[in-house]
Amino acid sequence: MQSLDDSQMSEVTGEGIGATFENVAIYSGNYGMPDDFKLKLQLTEGVDPDYLIFSELRFNRSGVTKDQLGGPDTGGFFGTYENPLFLGDLREITESHLATFTDGTTGYKSFTALYTGFPAADLDQNERSFFRFAEGQRTYANTFSAGGNAFSSYRDAPQGFFSNGSVNVGNYFTLADTHAAELALFEAELDQATSKFDLHMRVDSVNDSNRLLSPDEQFLSYVDLKGVRLYGTETHIWAHDNQNEAPVTSYINGEPIHATKGLAMAMTTGLRADEIILNTNLNNAAASALSLKGVDMYLPLGTVDQPLTISTVQFQQEARYTWGQNNFEPAKTQMRIEVAQLPQDVGQAAQGNIFIQSLGFGDENDEEIITGYEDIYLRERSGAVAYIASGVAHRAFVPKTVIYNEQVEIFNQNNPDNPLPYIPNQNVIEIRGLEIQRMVITTQDL
Repeated sequence: MQSLDDSQMSEVTGEGIGATFENVAIYSGNYGMPDDFKLKLQLTEGVDPDYLIFSELRFNRSGVTKDQLGGPDTGGFFGTYENPLFLGDLREITESHLATFTDGTTGYKSFTALYTGFPAADLDQNERSFFRFAEGQRTYANTFSAGGNAFSSYRDAPQGFFSNGSVNVGNYFTLADTHAAELALFEAELDQATSKFDLHMRVDSVNDSNRLLSPDEQFLSYVDLKGVRLYGTETHIWAHDNQNEAPVTSYINGEPIHATKGLAMAMTTGLRADEIILNTNLNNAAASALSLKGVDMYLPLGTVDQPLTISTVQFQQEARYTWGQNNFEPAKTQMRIEVAQLPQDVGQAAQGNIFIQSLGFGDENDEEIITGYEDIYLRERSGAVAYIASGVAHRAFVPKTVIYNEQVEIFNQNNPDNPLPYIPNQNVIEIRGLEIQRMVITTQDL
């Protein structure tokens, strides 16, 4: 790819290819069966190499039962005419960094990028921390009083919420409804762009320690993604050059602090999944499974001002086994992958967040992961107890809010004419503000 000049840029229409997919489903039988699928990845050279085998690839619409797999009407849709998968779209992108050029002028560098955008690429991540959401909604009218103390935010449920008796819930349920409505609107927009999909795959590892064993003894793990779909996922690829920008005066180990040329990429990936399951038992026994529920990951990698750049460099290294003796080999051309330092005049780097609602280790009915039993007091909007669920099991790494809502769901199924309100779930894992300050990976031809 090559940067375009102003006259060429004016001829770019921004049009590309849009694609939609309907009734998407992939099915392969179990490992070793006549209709199975295998992808072998060789890891080493030699007569008996180590390798991984990927098999049992199944991709279908969520909600399809095991008996329906491989049959008709098991697929889902991906993209619509209004919100398609964008391919080959040429777009102009402009840096926020004010560059000083060799002729003394200043300006903003622009590039022509090849754009790929998945359905719902324009959606941003929702705030899934109820505490932070409530903080953003805080006004005097949002305060409530309990025990003589005024509260304007909710780090958890109101004081005494999980105890017996009526409690002052203030505007707790009102904020919870607003938060749930925003999340539901986000999901509804995703529903218009793509179905929920389930993905299943088996991974086997073959090496010297198990080469002569049966396939079952070479097994590594199953991977299951349930109710998964992408949002906010897009990629820009362009030819990055300095466009006569004046040389950078700040260096790290003899290299400029930001890349000046190469194949540049800016990528953002958003993933929503109802559940991600890793299982190392051939029979898919629940006791051996690790489950991540309510997963929401939004991860940017590079921007127009801080791209991920792939380029080549001349790299000189010391001869192998003589490190520290200044015995250098002739310089070789190596590949470099770099996320440059963000220019100071741009501001903050793009940030990503990871939220996981709850974790599950093994079978939820296993006594070894049950931390105790407790009565759950389900409440009306007034804060009064409407029903007592007796002897409810609590599980390790599962927030009490999740346990409570599970009992609300059971109650509402049995009492559809008089449903009780759900409470907002706090996340057992929140990783916020992920960003890459600078990253350089250079290959070495040993």
